[in-house]
Order: sequence, then C-alpha cells, then structure tokens
Amino acid sequence: MVVYMKVFSGRVKNKIRFIAFLLCVITVMACLCLLHKTNKKENEANAAIHWQSGRQRFAYISVYMSPEENWKESDRDTLISNLQMSFRENSISNNDSNNNDSNDSNKGIIKDCFSCEGLMEFSNGKNTANAKVTATGGDFFFFHQPVWLSGFAYSDSDVMKDRAVIDKELAWQLFGGENVAGMPFKINGNTYYVAGVVDTSQQEEKKTYGEINRAWLPYSAFCKEYQKQDGASGETGNTLDTGTEEKAGKIPITCYETVIPNPVQGWAIDLMQKSLGTENRKMVITENSKRTDFFYVMDNLKNFFYKASGTQPVAYPYWENAAKARDTKRELYTGILIIAVIYPVLLCTRVIAWIYKAADNKIKKRINKKHSPD
Repeated sequence: MVVYMKVFSGRVKNKIRFIAFLLCVITVMACLCLLHKTNKKENEANAAIHWQSGRQRFAYISVYMSPEENWKESDRDTLISNLQMSFRENSISNNDSNNNDSNDSNKGIIKDCFSCEGLMEFSNGKNTANAKVTATGGDFFFFHQPVWLSGFAYSDSDVMKDRAVIDKELAWQLFGGENVAGMPFKINGNTYYVAGVVDTSQQEEKKTYGEINRAWLPYSAFCKEYQKQDGASGETGNTLDTGTEEKAGKIPITCYETVIPNPVQGWAIDLMQKSLGTENRKMVITENSKRTDFFYVMDNLKNFFYKASGTQPVAYPYWENAAKARDTKRELYTGILIIAVIYPVLLCTRVIAWIYKAADNKIKKRINKKHSPD
C-alpha cells in the first residue's frame, strides 16, 4: 500500500485519505445506529427495567435446566426462601419501591416465572392443529410481553386453570380469525378457552420462533394434559379445579426466570449460583440485564468464532435464542465499529501532531526572530 501511494501526488493522497476517513466515519455512525436499535430491543425485553422503581438496582437472571434435573415447583419455593433469607442477612429491602404488594409472596423484592415445553393437539369441532405449548407459572407474561391481537393473558392466580394464550397462526387454523378471545377449544377432550391471541414483536423472535404453531397454558393444566396425552392416568372433566395441581404428576421445569436486587455488580448472579449449587449440574445461568454492557460484549467477542462449537447441557427456548441472535449482532456491530474507528483516530492524531509541530515551529521562529541581532 505504501508503494502504491507513492505514485500519487500529495493532493491525490489527501483526497484518498479524506475518502477513507469519510467512509470510516459513515461506518462508525451506521454501527452506532444499529447498536442503539439492537440495545433498544434488548431493553424492551429486560424485565429488570420494567420491575425497577426507586433507588434499588435489580438484575434479570434466567436459569435453563435439563429435564434430567427434574426441577419442580418445590425447588422453586426452596430457592425463593433461600434468596429471601440472603436478603434479610444482607439487610436488602425494597421499601422505596412502588412494587410492594401485601398479597405477593415475594414481598415486592422478587419477581419470577417458570416454564417448560411440549407438543399437544388442539381441536375445535372439525378443525384440529398441533402446537408447541409453553407451560407457564408465576408472572410469565410480565417477563415476556408479546403483541396482543385480541384478549389478554391469563393470570397465575386464576382459580379455574382453563384458559390459554394462542398465536395468530393457531387461531386462524382453529377459528379462521384472530379476534377469538373467549372462544372454546379442546385438548384431550377437555374444554379450554382462548384468553388472548398474540403475534411475535421482534424480528429475532420470528426467526427463532419456528414454523410450528404455539400456545401458552398454565403449568398445572399442561401437566394434566401432557400426561394424559402420553397415556398416563388422570382425572377427566371439562375444567381443572384447585385440587388438580396436587393430583397430577409434575413435568420437569426447564426454565426459571427472576428479577432480584443487585446492590453490587455481579452480586445477584453469584447469589443465584450459590443458592442453586450449579457446579456439576446441567444448568446454564444467564444475567440478561448485562447483555448490553460494553465489557460483556467484548468478552463474548473474544470467542465469536468459537460460539458454534460450544456444547450446552440444555435446550434454549425461542426467546433465549432470539436474545442470543441479538448478542451476535451486537458483537458484530461492535467489532466493525472498533475496526472502523482506528483509521479516523490515527488520522486525527496525525493532524493534531502536525498542527502542534507547525505551531511549535512558528513559535520558535518568532522567538529566534525576536532575539536575533538586527
């Protein structure tokens, strides 16, 4: 390149330098815009931001588990008890938050949900369709807020666990439309009702969502129907009463998500690892609220070319795969940004050095002229 540049005159060299500088600046601005757009999507999915109120800082943490761990609701209750004990020991409270609710067992400090997945058949008269069902417990739709086309989410506090959320593709296959909130359908002959119809909101989620229809069902209802689908014995009937949860066997939970106080950076995830005892267990813990941090991105960027070769003991749900897709975009934009900014920085440094040298020479000439004999 140096030999090539020597054939040009100084004016042509300056034009080439200016064009290269301009292209680098445009690339930097484009990467900054794309990073802002990607980070904005991540922040919209960050439950810690939605939950935070007052001066207390929170961390949004996900735990993905293999079904072999056989993690159940009793394990969740034990985990919450351990976390609350640690909060009391460290004098952590959320008194300045508006999120306190006397009816919330987590007492305004912890927000959590859990889920697992399985395939089921839905029917509505002559129409039938298979769907991948996400069984949910806790405040699942607080952590995952889709675009609602009709209706709204069911609640974990519902007495009759007979409502489900379906996506628009399943709604069209079963009912021939999207505005079907309140319409009945059947799973294994049991009647359920559409609580709401959703559409995916993020581009990455549409890519990782898959071609299959999707639905969301209360965890206790899912356990009952999934076991009956596999030929296990279970009680029949059109609705689920409050005793069903104790009577039906439980399907292993594969995803647990929580928002907990994080007074010092890294404290919350360390506490989760300690409380779960993750060593030699088939679990992966991710602190989602760190995903947009520059140093977190740089750490991931170091292993950018080895990400595909990694093996994990768990299967990630579609929302985590969407977040990982945003991670890859963020790492790519950051890498290009760092490369593109090198030349403008070096060129500006050279210009500043030239200006300094020219000013220094001018000052020296004036001093010499002043002190030189006439």
